[in-house]
Amino acid sequence: MRARRCGPLLGLVVASASALTPPLAAGASSDWDCQRKSGNGAWNCGSATPLPHRPTPKNQDSGIELGEEPAPPAADNGAARPGSDPEDRPELLNSRAPFDTPEARGEPAKAKVAGWSCVPSLDEGPDRGWSCSLSGRDPRGLAHVVSEAGEATENWAQSSSITREDEDRFENMMSKLPANPWQRSCAPKVGKRRPPPMAEFLLSPGEKLAREKAPVDIHSDYFELIDGEVSNFNGSAEMVKADQRLWADYITRNLKNNAVNVHGNVTYQEKGMILSSDSGFMDGESDRGVFRNSQFILPAVPGRGTSRLTHIDSNTLSRYETASYTTCPTGNQDWVLHADKLKINKETGTGTAQSAWFEFMDVPFLYAPYMDFPIDNRRVSGLLSPSIGGNSASGAIVRVPYYLNIAPNFDDTIQPSYFSKRGFMLRNEFRYLTEYSRGRLVGDILPYDQLAESTKGTGQEIPTTRGQVGWTNDAKISENISSRIQANWVSDPYYLNQLGSPLAIVDYRNIPSSATLNYNSPIGPVNAIANYFQTIDPSIPKDQYPYFYLPKVSHFFGHNILDSGLQFSNESQMAYIQADSNEMTMGQRFLIRPKLSYPIETSAAFFRPSATLAFNQYTLQSPQFWSGLQQSLGVNTTAGTSENFTVPILSMDSGTYFDREFPLGDRAMQQTIEPRLFYVYIPTVNQQNIPLFDTTSYDFTYYQLFRENRFAGYDRIGDANELTAAVTSRLIDQTTGIERLRATLGNQFYFQRREVTPVGLPPDTYAQTFSNIVGDVYGGITENWSVYTAGQYNPSLNSIERGQVGLQYNNRQNQLLNVAYRYRRNQYTDTCLPNDLGQNYYTNNFGCLNLTDVSMRLPILAGWYAIGRWQYSILDDVTTESFFGFERETCCWRFTLLGRRYLNTIESDGTAQSNNAVFMQLELKGLTTLGDEVDKFLERSVSGYRFSDY
Repeated sequence: MRARRCGPLLGLVVASASALTPPLAAGASSDWDCQRKSGNGAWNCGSATPLPHRPTPKNQDSGIELGEEPAPPAADNGAARPGSDPEDRPELLNSRAPFDTPEARGEPAKAKVAGWSCVPSLDEGPDRGWSCSLSGRDPRGLAHVVSEAGEATENWAQSSSITREDEDRFENMMSKLPANPWQRSCAPKVGKRRPPPMAEFLLSPGEKLAREKAPVDIHSDYFELIDGEVSNFNGSAEMVKADQRLWADYITRNLKNNAVNVHGNVTYQEKGMILSSDSGFMDGESDRGVFRNSQFILPAVPGRGTSRLTHIDSNTLSRYETASYTTCPTGNQDWVLHADKLKINKETGTGTAQSAWFEFMDVPFLYAPYMDFPIDNRRVSGLLSPSIGGNSASGAIVRVPYYLNIAPNFDDTIQPSYFSKRGFMLRNEFRYLTEYSRGRLVGDILPYDQLAESTKGTGQEIPTTRGQVGWTNDAKISENISSRIQANWVSDPYYLNQLGSPLAIVDYRNIPSSATLNYNSPIGPVNAIANYFQTIDPSIPKDQYPYFYLPKVSHFFGHNILDSGLQFSNESQMAYIQADSNEMTMGQRFLIRPKLSYPIETSAAFFRPSATLAFNQYTLQSPQFWSGLQQSLGVNTTAGTSENFTVPILSMDSGTYFDREFPLGDRAMQQTIEPRLFYVYIPTVNQQNIPLFDTTSYDFTYYQLFRENRFAGYDRIGDANELTAAVTSRLIDQTTGIERLRATLGNQFYFQRREVTPVGLPPDTYAQTFSNIVGDVYGGITENWSVYTAGQYNPSLNSIERGQVGLQYNNRQNQLLNVAYRYRRNQYTDTCLPNDLGQNYYTNNFGCLNLTDVSMRLPILAGWYAIGRWQYSILDDVTTESFFGFERETCCWRFTLLGRRYLNTIESDGTAQSNNAVFMQLELKGLTTLGDEVDKFLERSVSGYRFSDY
């Protein structure tokens, strides 16, 4: 976790002049269509295009003044007169007088009225016009507040916020940029990666080298040289060096010490930044300078801000007084970061702010007397964004993480949390990176749970001190040896459901831990794994606890035989299998799987015959053996039952590919027909005396039709003498490559009855000639709408075993609608009994499903989205999960609020408990995110949702 950049980076480089060019008509030019009327000398104006407002700087006590506004040269001789303009002299820089204000001329200040001021011209007749002047921003017909007559406007150059005059300058600065930097950030973005900055604002190595070698060109309307040392440039002055440009009404430059003094509509631009200011001073020898009332844009972020007084102390250190910053586009100030004082240190990659506060929608919501933050990708210690939420199990939740950058390869995140119903919890995450390994150690501790006392005597006691620990480590021991460790532990069965987890745990019933060692040997990979499961679901009986390996070692070898096309492969394995219960059979298992295959493939067809020999050898210890071992330590620990089986497997897989092209309206389409035949023969071998250590039945789907073994794992090899016939047809848009229609249909024919079954089920369960007929259809109705349906029909029972139908709208901009219905009968008893969730649900209704599922993220108003999901079990007459909320997204922020109700806890009596939770996320784009779990939750819960990393 890292704090994200939340401050501007400013810099200004003014180099020595090496060449002077003739005057150039540069700078801002008027867009007004004004003509002087005859007779009275008034101006008649006609265009509403706004001119940049260039206010006169007010008197500010800085200790350094930047010069005086020069008077225009006399019209009678265009030559510059010596001494008519200020020079780069200390007595002038230390003067406190404003450059060109009424106060400086001894005149009273005149009140200004914002907006247009128009009076009728003095001309008479039908062509009589208006005499107009503009003060401040052009309202362009919009309603706005104007000052009363005689009321002076605010001193915007001393304002602590971004004013209308600042926005005027931002608009002028935007006109100088090669592209709108907010164009990409305001466009909808879908994906997990933030798009790279626009190339127009990135300085390439070649451009950086050219900047160092390029000469400086200076253009202006008027020029004078004083005593061969001070040069003055007046009237649309412009300095250019490679990608760097500096505009000002007046530039004075000392050729001896390379000091530059600029004022009057100052604008500096380089790749990656543009800055506007009233006046500025730069000492070329020490790289120090001062700018007054500056505005800046960082287009690579993109971000913008203001600073009423900017100090450039060196190439790496700068200070800002009365600063404001936002990543909102010009004219938008939905969120702003303010600071009385701001300091940026490029050398350390850090920024600090004093008296800083955030405003969101003009409401201050976070204040910090002091804060530090990173300004680049380097990690910096400091507070991270807090997160706020809550649920019915723990109450309101507030988390305030602190990031500690210990070393370049070590860091730590400490996260104190407060649960209003339970108390304080401390979470810690330590990450490390060494030459050979990387990993993290995570731990939670809740010293005293305030709700624990209420559970005493209920049979579901919760310890008062609760917590969890997790360790993940990936190591590269050598070129061919690697390892991975994942160790997890929780204090009680209810911890994860009530308090959550930062660990990568998906199964909240059995907490996994494992250690894996991989070796890429010259004769094939060798893998060793040891694992363990902590069972925390009280509804699971002990004789159904999961098995684990202590350890399991596997080897795989594959090679072509003499380039003949014949392929040989073999898989071998040794496993010591245990369980966390003495009521279960345990033991050791050895197996090998040698295989010969001869695949033949062309562009239009394929044929893949293969022959495999499956051999398993077991040494088993029954539950009675373990009970006896507990009673007497003198029992022979090697005693046990030996079991084994050998099964050959023969299979042939074949298919062809046909296609044709045809026009459909104005589109070129391609239709394919892909028939496929798959035959497998496996003789019947009795395996009922062998426990199911890591084996279960595959769910019967279209892809199961082409598997040799109908069991997942190694403890069962299902007998088979069956032929699969299937066909797939596609309709493909050749212009886009999109599948407009796809349909599949498949069925298995059984030449003999299958005898090998899972434990506890009679063989006659499989007494059928044909399997379920499996089919599915997908249709892309339009670019955004699609429909999907799938089902299985049982010809023996003349019934639909399972079905699914779904409709989806997805415009690839996270505007989504999913409507689905799913139905499935019991896989073994063909019955589905409605009852409460609990133990009966997992036995009587094994595999049963009958539910509706609706999820969405749809626009409802401009910028507002409705987000929700409702999953309802018709079988149990209960809502299994529901949430609903709203989201508002703009160019520079996003706010999400969700309320959720879900079933998450199965008690020991088989009943289910519901939980309520509230999620809130406020994302200030380009700066920080307050709460980062909502996006991850939506990606899991709303099909098609993809969160963006801005």
